[in-house]
Amino acid sequence: MYYLPTTIILIGFSIFTLIYTLKNWKQKKSEHLLANEIIVAILFFVAGISYPWMIPNQSSDISESGLKLIWVVTSLILSLEMIVWFSMLVYNIIICHLDKNQRLQRDYSEFCEKFNQNWVYDFKSDVGRKGLHLFTVGIIFMFWFLGQLFESLGLLECLGLDANSFAYWWITTIGLGFIIMFQLADLARLNAFFTLPKWAKNWYEKSMRKEETNTFVASTLMVLAFVPFIFVPFPIFATVALITTGADAAASLVGKKMGKHKLPTNSQKTLEGLIAGAMATFLIVMGIFLIFSDYLNIDLTRIFIIASAATTLFALIDSFSKHINDNLLNPLIIGFTMWILYIV
Repeated sequence: MYYLPTTIILIGFSIFTLIYTLKNWKQKKSEHLLANEIIVAILFFVAGISYPWMIPNQSSDISESGLKLIWVVTSLILSLEMIVWFSMLVYNIIICHLDKNQRLQRDYSEFCEKFNQNWVYDFKSDVGRKGLHLFTVGIIFMFWFLGQLFESLGLLECLGLDANSFAYWWITTIGLGFIIMFQLADLARLNAFFTLPKWAKNWYEKSMRKEETNTFVASTLMVLAFVPFIFVPFPIFATVALITTGADAAASLVGKKMGKHKLPTNSQKTLEGLIAGAMATFLIVMGIFLIFSDYLNIDLTRIFIIASAATTLFALIDSFSKHINDNLLNPLIIGFTMWILYIV
């Protein structure tokens, strides 16, 4: 039962996200945001329900004491994060209650108006945003290799852990901490903007996209979409994460820098960006699957088939997706397709 605090927190976010979305369903439907936000609520629920099995699924050798350690430490970290965030929100509520002018100065409509007037999404801004996304992949690979290193040095045995359990412990803990932070901030931004601390507002001014002012930021969607792939072999999980961040970054940056031919199916995307993203997808799948071919016990022919399928799907999603965020579509559709092709 040591996992319960984490499960309760995640299911709680699922419920509050769904309540917020349904409360504003007419606006969300008219702005084509309804499906995205319902999927977010579902993924939070899936994360909460499946959390107790995330680590045991990847490590059959983990001891009972090691599993309890993981659950206790993660629950403490996430609970502490919630306490810190609620303390900041309550502090700002008190400040605004004591000084009515403070609340008037923190009006979200005025913030959005100024934000939209000053918003610039150029190549430099896109590099910073995509860099943040790639950072999440760096964490995945870093803890995977740290797990292998610590196990080889005999540092994990005393904790009752092995390489996989250590790696997935910190991948899941940091990932869940990330989405909890952003979702709590987003719910505060969209419902009670005056409760946010100044540094959070400054971050939104620099990192939020124009189309995200009335919904959740894409980073939350992206990390949540990785949740189902905690249960697949690590190379497939890593490939999904790298396609979602790396291939998407290639498509976006090349499209902004060199894009001249707009796609007839999606005026916001370019042919040059599509080609760059598709090529990156193919190279990512081929590269990671070849590196981990012994781990996956897979031959070159099947790797080529999986890479070709992933590339085709990336191109289709990039060309035709309009109302559902590609940070959800790319990992979920491409990831499940690769998983199915691997196991059949």
